[in-house]
Amino acid sequence: MNTSDLKQEFTKAFDTKPERIFFSPGRINLIGEHTDYNGGHVFPCAITIGTYGVYAPRTDTTVRMYSANIPDAGIVTFDVNDLSYDKAAGWTNYPKKLSKIYDF
Repeated sequence: MNTSDLKQEFTKAFDTKPERIFFSPGRINLIGEHTDYNGGHVFPCAITIGTYGVYAPRTDTTVRMYSANIPDAGIVTFDVNDLSYDKAAGWTNYPKKLSKIYDF
């Protein structure tokens, strides 16, 4: 998906234009998994497949998230002041947990 398509999908889902687009490349280990903490050598490399994040600011504490990979989940909404695990929140529990760990 290119950035133009991401902007269009974001605008369609949230009825607002995005302000920023972020990309985080995926990573592979050419020598293998689980060897680094066992004293072995690894050769991690960034790859062109990765994760995009598209963002628009809000003036309240509501977070609304949508994944083009899981469109049936729709838009998941939660309050930034309540980052506790919620089974109904599905995949968004992962970024909620990260924001607690890294104090975003």
